[in-house]
Amino acid sequence: MSEFRQLISKDRRSVCNGISNCPSIRIAYGLLFDDNHEEAKRRFQLILDDDKHNPDALAGLAICLAEETGRFVSATKLAMLSVRFAPRSPAGYYALAYIHLLGSKIEHGYRYLMKAQQLAPKDPRVHIGFAQYEQEKPPVISDLPREHFLNKALGKSRSMLNLGFRKVMTATS
Repeated sequence: MSEFRQLISKDRRSVCNGISNCPSIRIAYGLLFDDNHEEAKRRFQLILDDDKHNPDALAGLAICLAEETGRFVSATKLAMLSVRFAPRSPAGYYALAYIHLLGSKIEHGYRYLMKAQQLAPKDPRVHIGFAQYEQEKPPVISDLPREHFLNKALGKSRSMLNLGFRKVMTATS
């Protein structure tokens, strides 16, 4: 099952609607969330045939590539193109964050999430990214299981501190 699908399974429709004003982008992301990588790639490619600089389509294609094949270097290059063509769009930064989190480069993923949040704090992909970041980061006390009550309590404290830090960073940008 797609990492995306696990994170958005409860509220898929509002997540898709919050991504873009373009219906074809929303449909393509919906297919990606449903784990239909082939059709999602085809839809993203159709969008890119019309507009080869579309940041959402480039980012979506990068995420498809990373999830489906694990080719993180190629996926990163596509996401970087998205950033280069639209540096004020959160799509490329979010794709970079997601790819880095999938590739276990947690701190790089976090930095890209912060950039995406600065550009679009209400973008649902950013909230999905932070949820995935919370799942991927190591437990506070590494000698104890993640589900141990101390790790849960300290992890919640760490998350609250990070949330406050993110709010401060977004407000000062």
